[in-house]
Amino acid sequence: MGNEFTFIHCADLHLGSRFKGLADYNRSLAESMRESVFESFERIVDLAIDRKADALIISGDVFDDSNELPSTRMRFVQQLSRLDIPVFICRGNHDSSTSWDAFIPYPDNVHEFGTEAESYEFGDVQIIGISYAQPHEDRNLAQMIAGDPSRFTIACIHCDIDSYSEGYPYAPCSVSDLSGRSVDYWALGHIHKRNVVSESPYIVYPGNIQGRSFKETGEKGAYVVKVSSGRIESLAFFPTQTYQWSDLTVDIGGKTLSDVVSELKPVLKDGSIARIRFIGSGELDTMLRSNREDVRRSIASSTGSLISEIIVDTSPELDLESLAGGKDMRAAIIRSADNISNLSKKDIIDYICTNKNMSRSRDFFEQLDEQRLKDLVSEAMKNALVKMEVLR
Repeated sequence: MGNEFTFIHCADLHLGSRFKGLADYNRSLAESMRESVFESFERIVDLAIDRKADALIISGDVFDDSNELPSTRMRFVQQLSRLDIPVFICRGNHDSSTSWDAFIPYPDNVHEFGTEAESYEFGDVQIIGISYAQPHEDRNLAQMIAGDPSRFTIACIHCDIDSYSEGYPYAPCSVSDLSGRSVDYWALGHIHKRNVVSESPYIVYPGNIQGRSFKETGEKGAYVVKVSSGRIESLAFFPTQTYQWSDLTVDIGGKTLSDVVSELKPVLKDGSIARIRFIGSGELDTMLRSNREDVRRSIASSTGSLISEIIVDTSPELDLESLAGGKDMRAAIIRSADNISNLSKKDIIDYICTNKNMSRSRDFFEQLDEQRLKDLVSEAMKNALVKMEVLR
């Protein structure tokens, strides 16, 4: 590789992901989403070829647990076979053991790290890595790595840095554990949100390569890292996802539906899967509450994006405070909602469950926190007021 080289860093491929919940919404979309993960990795291989990369590093969770079908592994191997550069893989919590290693082996250019630190040297470059020994890895893998000070060293592990955890503490460590180990670039996996934790040394989570839910919004892909004379010259992120999840909030104040569409068009890109939360007060509240599904379809058609859901958290353009002081049914509804909202969580649930049909869902209501219950009461009050406005 000499004094200058380029490598690609990606992680958390989760090939074979099922995208839970989408099958019920749209079966063809669910299958397309599953295919999108393979498409994203193919683009990463294309990127490595196009940039004449010297190595590809994959920091764990290549597969998605039980979804490692023979066809999934075969497609992965076929993509790796397109490369004539070394590929380094460490295993993570989702692929600590796989089913088809002996039947569908990796190409000769692929180096999969074992459960103890292993090192490969290429001139003045050293690549070290460790794989998980079990799905719930509790070893501090970072502390098991020591680089060669005379070489530019890359460490490949799948781990959870305490201050950047997503709540799944596997192979836990701290930033301090990654310092003073003669490692220039920590190629990490596990956290699905892209993050350059540090630049001295470089500690990098590339995120996953295709978002799978509204918890994983934004662009997904891989980093291209250029090294010159033992120092990182550039670190560039390249998006490779097919679908981009977007969680948007729109204030309806003073807007028509046409205004909303005009606001959303520049934000929603090709391949966007969006969830839109409407907030604020305005005349659109009545339309959103009485024709929610039709509005969703209209926005989807007008923007060319998939709108999976719209959440109506708006209020009618009514002075609730003034109405509450009146003597008509609207005032009674508002005051009743206020009284219920002031109850304890248990009392709110008891009140809701006085209705026999609602009492069958008591377990559901008990799983909600107190604020969500109060939001339901407020939404019911607003829906009732909207119905009254429509009928006037």
